[in-house]
Amino acid sequence: MESKQEEYTLKILGQLQELFEEDCENYISMAELENNANAADFFHALANLAPAVVYTKLTKKEAGSLDFNHIANRLCFQNAKVKPAEPAVNNL
Repeated sequence: MESKQEEYTLKILGQLQELFEEDCENYISMAELENNANAADFFHALANLAPAVVYTKLTKKEAGSLDFNHIANRLCFQNAKVKPAEPAVNNL
C-alpha cells in the first residue's frame, strides 16, 4: 500500500502533467521552458509561490514564499530517510 505522501504526489503530478498538454486551458509549452529565464520563473512558481498560496489558504496563516520555504525545509528534514552512519575507517 502506498503512503499518503506517495498518493498525494501522484495526484499532484497527474494535474501538473495536464499543464503540458496542448488542449489544457493553462497550457505551458515545453519550448517556452527552454528559455532559462522562463524555466527559472516556472520552477520558482512551482516550488515556492504556488505552495505558499495553498499553505495560506489551508491554514489561514499568512506565509510568503520565503516563509513557506522554511516550512518546506522543515518538512524535508522531518521526512528525510537518514542512512545509518558508516564506521570511520582509520587509514594509518
